[in-house]
Amino acid sequence: MKNIKFVSALAATTLTLGVVFMAFMSRPSVIDSYKVIKVDGKITYVKSGVDLATGDNFKSSEKLAFDTDDSRAAVISKLKGRFVLTPSAKGGKAANLLPAMSNVSTRGGAMVNTMDLKKHFSDNYLLLDELELKINSDSYPMSNNNFFYLQYELNGEVIPKKLKHNGDILEFTAKDIFTVDGKQMPIPLKTNMSIYYRDNLNKVSKKISSFTLVVPNTENLKQELNVIISELKDNSKENFTKEITSYLYEFYGKPQAANVDYWLQKEMKL
Repeated sequence: MKNIKFVSALAATTLTLGVVFMAFMSRPSVIDSYKVIKVDGKITYVKSGVDLATGDNFKSSEKLAFDTDDSRAAVISKLKGRFVLTPSAKGGKAANLLPAMSNVSTRGGAMVNTMDLKKHFSDNYLLLDELELKINSDSYPMSNNNFFYLQYELNGEVIPKKLKHNGDILEFTAKDIFTVDGKQMPIPLKTNMSIYYRDNLNKVSKKISSFTLVVPNTENLKQELNVIISELKDNSKENFTKEITSYLYEFYGKPQAANVDYWLQKEMKL
């Protein structure tokens, strides 16, 4: 009788393990899913022929067609974080998911000398509506006769634009920069510019550097950042700011910490 009980117990145990194993095996396999933050260029769903757009959700198995080798997209996964979607070197409909930038540092403090200004105003320079920049007044005093100005081309015309200041604080405002002869012009996403320092008494202008001013459309940017915020597991303000700053650097240009903080408070209530 003891042997019979033992066999019955063993059979019951085997049956239970079998049920658990079958239940585990019957679970659907997890397929990576990503949400689109922003698309640069043109990327198309092969199956539908529809273009990839901000807010879209797609699976990692989705076949995509990239219009050019430069086409790319910022995407995010709740499980894995943020990535950059690029065309595969193999060609065809394959895509690469490259890890996105993280922990981008932004410099603060006054611009002390010409070298500081050259480094600051270089490459793609991001302006979120308006920002303030502290200038060393010993190196670059600012007054009615000493000031900074920008120069850029618009509709075939060279536009010199004097920058406002408040004491040793240099002010950048996108609307002011693109107001010409009292008329507010459409603000381009990217504009090639040069920045100069003017000594009006001696009639001398000193070129500091050339750079590309990047001014994102506010509503488009808010839509993109809302995608990032909705997908982040860590919803602390510190993590939001870190992820958003890194995204801005990778897809727009060099962000300034104070400018990002001010804009996020004003536009995103963060």
